[in-house]
Amino acid sequence: MSAGADGREQKMRINYNASAMRAHNALNVADNRVAASLQKLSSGYKVNSAKDNPSGYAIGRRMNVQMTGVTVATQNAKTGISVIETADGALSEVHEMLQRMNELAVKGETGTLTTADRKMVNQELQQLKNEVARIARDTEFNGQPLLDGSFDLRGYTNDLSIKVGYYSDEVLDKVYTVNSLTVFYEENGKINLDKTKDSFVPGNNFPAGAEISAVGENCVTITDSKGFEITLDIPDKEVMRSSNADVQVLSCSKPLPKADGDYSITSLDVTYDAAGKLDTTTAPVFAGGANFPADAVAAYDGDSNVIKITSPTDDPDFEMRIRVPENGNAGLQNLGSANITYTENEITYTNLEIDITGIGAMDTQIGANEGQILEIRVPTMSLQRLGITGAEVTTEEKSADANVAIKGAIAYVSDARSRLGAYQNRLEHTVGSLDITNENMTASYSRIMDVDVSEEMTYYTSQQVVEQAAISMLAQANERPSQVLQLLQ
Repeated sequence: MSAGADGREQKMRINYNASAMRAHNALNVADNRVAASLQKLSSGYKVNSAKDNPSGYAIGRRMNVQMTGVTVATQNAKTGISVIETADGALSEVHEMLQRMNELAVKGETGTLTTADRKMVNQELQQLKNEVARIARDTEFNGQPLLDGSFDLRGYTNDLSIKVGYYSDEVLDKVYTVNSLTVFYEENGKINLDKTKDSFVPGNNFPAGAEISAVGENCVTITDSKGFEITLDIPDKEVMRSSNADVQVLSCSKPLPKADGDYSITSLDVTYDAAGKLDTTTAPVFAGGANFPADAVAAYDGDSNVIKITSPTDDPDFEMRIRVPENGNAGLQNLGSANITYTENEITYTNLEIDITGIGAMDTQIGANEGQILEIRVPTMSLQRLGITGAEVTTEEKSADANVAIKGAIAYVSDARSRLGAYQNRLEHTVGSLDITNENMTASYSRIMDVDVSEEMTYYTSQQVVEQAAISMLAQANERPSQVLQLLQ
């Protein structure tokens, strides 16, 4: 009998070797530590599973998701910069063409040109206009048109004949009411600014001081002194309107008569189903009155609430399209009669509602989390929006008008390019901010997850020594029972 190192009595036994069991357990612990250290050194991570550091593992996984999102957001921001550069490159060419058009308009104002000279100058002007329209229509990025209004802010009105053409970023997302507005036309088709301005009576939500400050080709602009601006696109000088509020005229193949009277709809019946929806499988019942062709018939124009009135025999070129309510009472509904009236020199709008939605811009995800977006607004580019649809230099007077219109178009394009440049600067700062965020987050993630190789190698070496010592002691412990045999000799 002898005393062990731990103070307990050690006896010579052959059935159970407690010393060997303790040495074996110590060897298992040392081996596990060496294996764990080898895993860290081979993977480069000190946290390889949740058991290594439960809280650190959870934090690290969440940070990794954030880092990945920031990396993709950086790519999105750089793609947004490319989109802006594409649009701005196209607009730079539009700018150059407008400058040339301005030169032609100035040239057209001089009285030294002959009719033949003006014709040649006007031909160049028209070709430049066509190219401006083509660039606005065909400029794309990744198959998406950029300058046709696809990524401009949208607004709507409760009158189908008048549309929201443009509004500034300072216009809040609300429904603005115009109590009354009369658009006065001059004999040459131009809008009279002074008369139209005096007729404007703003209603709900318009800021104090809002007034009509400018008119253009079939448009009026409402502004105030603080950047508020809404441009409304209105019909041409010759317009068609219905006396029945349920019947709205969309188009007609012929201008309405000036002397022969108005078109009169004697009756118009449409059918709604039990849910109040328009039943387009049942043909509308139409009876035309004054000035309609004798054989005028009505049919639904597709699967919508638009009705097309045509004349198969008497006047094959005749076509009128009108809109009826989308929802009505169940069963047959008589929309009654209506007079399609012709207005030549003025149009009056009452209780006009302008719904500013604030939507339509290109949403660019510039953050790792939901809702972290930048709305890139690319203004609409078209001859109508630029106000140069009718620009020509065939006479001195028309050249002077074109000069004014082209200068306005240059100002519009300059403003659009300025806004795009501001977006690009913002996105470049966004990229820089995201890069810094990613850098710092990666450093923090590395502190949690990455192994310190020098420290871990020191630990690994020490555990190897312990493991080797445990193996040696286990061998000696296994030899102790054999010493009992000496007592049996």
